[in-house]
Amino acid sequence: MTADVTEITIGHETDGDLIVVRPVGKLDTLSAKTFETYLKDLIEEKPATLLIDMGQVDYVTSFGLRSLLIVAKLLAPSGDKLVLFQVNQSVVDVLKISGFLKIMQVAESREDAKALAG
Repeated sequence: MTADVTEITIGHETDGDLIVVRPVGKLDTLSAKTFETYLKDLIEEKPATLLIDMGQVDYVTSFGLRSLLIVAKLLAPSGDKLVLFQVNQSVVDVLKISGFLKIMQVAESREDAKALAG
């Protein structure tokens, strides 16, 4: 399954009990709702911990942060998690400034993300 908007392309794959999501592009005002809906649909279809490969996301706004937070909160009651990995420095800076590094799990690599997912 993939979704396309002018600002973002999203795909995913399963890795055991985990779902690895690969957004490509910007996570901003125009694409955040599409990204959020995509993740919600995945969770509804098969609840699981989500690993978000941020390696090809070069820009995140407050709308994108909001989408990540909403999905993380949806996963929490079932014990599932949302883990970001391969986050580029400009996005890390946004996460840091916004305080999201304190509430989001962030890993350098897919293997590290899997370890955090437990």
